[in-house]
Amino acid sequence: MDKLLSRSAEYEDFVYGLLSYPEAEPSSRTHGAKILCAVAMEHGQSLKILMHSHAFTSALGLLRLQYEALVRAHWLVFAASDTQVEKLLAELTHESAKAGNSIPMVGEMMKAMEGKAPPNALQPLQEFKENSYKALSSYIHGGIHAISRKSKGYPIPLLENVLKNSNQLCGVSCYFWAQMTKNPLLMAQAMHSFNKYQDCFNYLPNSN
Repeated sequence: MDKLLSRSAEYEDFVYGLLSYPEAEPSSRTHGAKILCAVAMEHGQSLKILMHSHAFTSALGLLRLQYEALVRAHWLVFAASDTQVEKLLAELTHESAKAGNSIPMVGEMMKAMEGKAPPNALQPLQEFKENSYKALSSYIHGGIHAISRKSKGYPIPLLENVLKNSNQLCGVSCYFWAQMTKNPLLMAQAMHSFNKYQDCFNYLPNSN
């Protein structure tokens, strides 16, 4: 587990480096998406810190937050209306916070992206939602998963799977932003990183 945490931190550093590059066509959409990628990466970084501290229940909760931030980043670019973008990026006030409550939740955002987002961008997000999202809700809301694992312990294979899922989301952030730069070299580096750090993933992301 310690080795996987160390390798995951190395991969995280690589992704942060790639996220430092500017997008090819700056807009309010890409500006918001970059912030949300940074939010998703922060959740992933915090997940590793909590795992290192053996705060596993809290770590699992962060995996869902990492996913939700990444879904919203994609939705901002591919499917949000101009009005929705404006609401989400408005200066924070009491009024804008109330208006922001109308922003769609994960299921609606995923549906809105169908036929608009590239299939290779949507597929890993959909697979995560189908395989992991519901169980993670239990950890956030104190459900049966949280009670059972906290009382009986967390098997190492489960923790490794969670960490690899988090790394997978980091990989999605990585390739998503590489595409926003429209820099062929950065896109190639992102794809190469999946092979270089393949021990950090459950499966290799697909760019096709």
